[in-house]
Amino acid sequence: VTFQKAKGRAMSRRESSWWRSASGELVVTSGVTLVFECCMGHQLEYVKIVRQTTMRPYSRIVYEIWARRGVAGFWDGFVPWGAVQAVTKGAVFGYAHAVLKRLSRHLDAAPSVADTLCGAGAGGVQGLVLSPVLLLKTRVMTDPVYSQRTALPGASPTVESFRVGARLLREEGVLTLAKGSGTFAAKRVGDWGSRYAFTNAAEGVIARATGTDRLGWPQRILAALVGGTASSMATIPIDVMVANLQAADSAGKSAIRIFTDQYKRGGFEALAGFATRGFLPRCLHVAFTTLVVKTGTAYVEDVLDPPRPEPFLSRVPLSTEDSRELSS
Repeated sequence: VTFQKAKGRAMSRRESSWWRSASGELVVTSGVTLVFECCMGHQLEYVKIVRQTTMRPYSRIVYEIWARRGVAGFWDGFVPWGAVQAVTKGAVFGYAHAVLKRLSRHLDAAPSVADTLCGAGAGGVQGLVLSPVLLLKTRVMTDPVYSQRTALPGASPTVESFRVGARLLREEGVLTLAKGSGTFAAKRVGDWGSRYAFTNAAEGVIARATGTDRLGWPQRILAALVGGTASSMATIPIDVMVANLQAADSAGKSAIRIFTDQYKRGGFEALAGFATRGFLPRCLHVAFTTLVVKTGTAYVEDVLDPPRPEPFLSRVPLSTEDSRELSS
């Protein structure tokens, strides 16, 4: 309780500069998300999506990507759709989270509860905005024509990505971009709500174990990794469903149809295996995404706008007589 009260006081004191405004958080979150997705996140998600939609062994997935275009193959789908997705999801989440954080001041709730609700709400907004871009990126990653064309000498992955998008709109219509958007928005609420909830819970456990009301960055990094890992375990089934709904070979299929097909193929055992596909890259991606967005964004904000020390009088509890003298 002491840790959460101190955390709430620190948040209320440090939201005066532009970097901690809604616009500032939009810039910071989109920047750190783009860097993370370019260097690590997109590659993990690529392997995860292929695993979830084909169930090939990880070794074969990596080998096929490498054999097709070498190391550059791991960035297939990143330009333009992956980069657009990274900037968009960071910007939308950062802005929505900042707005919801200000609205949450009117809630009579513990800081950790308010923080979790803000994370879940921002995740839902992010899901609605991001779903069409994710669908385009998923189609690029799972489209066999794209794989064949980019394997040819001199082929441009960016041009082929645009061709996949144009063909998708031409054959299936604009409304196909909304396919799975409701499921994806609900998924994002669960994703970010659980990430924030588990991370805040881990921070509370660490604070009680260490007897401190202010965690250092190493402790916050550990809490974010633990929270992200726990969240990935709780949300993997719906993540698999979204990937299969938006895959190139699932056009026209509903979520119920996909689950029914899996059950017919091998009963409950096949259905359970289907719901946990791609767990390893999913776990790594979620753990580091939680670290980057929740903790990394706060770290960058502290670098850009260093915390100001508390006034001396605010750190020293005053007696009743002293308080009366100051008030008079």
